[in-house]
Amino acid sequence: MILKNNEIKVVKGSPFRYDVLERKESAEALTEFVTSSNEPMVVCIDAPWGQGKTTFLRMWEQHLKDNAIPTLYFNAWKNDFSDDALVCLIGEISASISEISKSGDESKAREYFNKAKGLGITLLKRSVPVAAKIATAGALDLDKLTEQSLSGLAESLAKDQIEKYEGSKKTLETFRVTLSEFAKSITKEDTPRPLVFIIDELDRCRPIFAIEILEKAKHFFDVENIVFVLGADKEQLGSSIKAIYGNDLNVNGYLRRFIDFDYILPQPEKGLFVNTLFEKFSFSEYFSQKSGSDTRYEGEDALSMFTELFEIYGLTLREQEHCCSLLSLSIRTTPQNHKLFPLFLCFLIVLKVKEPVVYKQFITGEMTPSHLLTHLSDSLGVTGSLDIPHSAALEAYIVTCKSKRSSHDDLLKKYKEIIDSTTVIDTEKQRAARILKLIDDFNWNGGIGRLGYLVKKIEIASRFKS
Repeated sequence: MILKNNEIKVVKGSPFRYDVLERKESAEALTEFVTSSNEPMVVCIDAPWGQGKTTFLRMWEQHLKDNAIPTLYFNAWKNDFSDDALVCLIGEISASISEISKSGDESKAREYFNKAKGLGITLLKRSVPVAAKIATAGALDLDKLTEQSLSGLAESLAKDQIEKYEGSKKTLETFRVTLSEFAKSITKEDTPRPLVFIIDELDRCRPIFAIEILEKAKHFFDVENIVFVLGADKEQLGSSIKAIYGNDLNVNGYLRRFIDFDYILPQPEKGLFVNTLFEKFSFSEYFSQKSGSDTRYEGEDALSMFTELFEIYGLTLREQEHCCSLLSLSIRTTPQNHKLFPLFLCFLIVLKVKEPVVYKQFITGEMTPSHLLTHLSDSLGVTGSLDIPHSAALEAYIVTCKSKRSSHDDLLKKYKEIIDSTTVIDTEKQRAARILKLIDDFNWNGGIGRLGYLVKKIEIASRFKS
């Protein structure tokens, strides 16, 4: 049994071999889209953090390369230390020029790129502000400067700025033309393909660096034969931009200046990823050895509870992995012949990951079982109104989780009142009777007062950092 899920291997020639989320269809559709035109464009692959964007982009990158489409992958977050986004983008092309020009004329590609690179250096030099000159003037003894000399300094600075602007404008146009010719030269003339430049993790960058990447990609690289693909959570990216321009900014309007098309990465089907995680964590090896009458279904119970709660709480793929890692570590502290109480254990794990404040209040006694049931019913409908497998058993565990019987006597009265009521519908009466039956069974099989036992496992597991 493993402790954590390893990164998915991307195989050259078969990049989606280990694609458990069935996203190959998205990659094929995007490939057709970005290669359907030589016009410049910026496409954003939008999905919340932790939903597998990077894995998908890595698979798609290899898929593009396997189809002779020149492709670059740039992790913006790992290059966030740079002071200039343009340096990063030009440097990334420079470092990969041999690979991306395999199907074209490499010598011609190098010729065009070296020219573009030289023009880029010129642009970088001209972008240095005249603040240095102003600072130098500030270091002078202003008392000794005449009005005429100050006027001359201002005129000189203004002239310098105008000349720089004119020169930069001409250089930028030449840079973009040369860059387009470079992109055109890296594929065969009879089967032209655009250069696909993937920029990942943009939403994790410093706000100012993320904005610079967007601006430089649009203003400097918006040329024929180059397609930019951004991997980002647009909501998080919007928060970063607001940190610079203020909360009143129309984020969608701002981003529309840079992004031409959005592609929302589809959510995997319910239970698809958790089933794969159970295989990868080798939980079956542990649960298959539990053959007792009261433990033989623990594996099925754990899978069922995680499947339902992951869906209800909307856990990201990364959060699902974290839950399975905590379960794996919890299992390691449980001998084969001991009960795991997976329905309640898995619920507590999800509560800790998704609602840590509620989890802490509950395990410390600040929140009673009755208050927790009310919270779940109001916020999620986990009990009562939502018919999920084992919901009655989960409620029974919550009711009886404390070691003292007096802590749940009042709740037992509530269920008895439901059964005896003349106004409550039959399904609610049946559910109340089912919960009372389960609680009675717990008195015989050790299910009463399991909170401390399970919390201890979870907290020990939580001390391990991966």
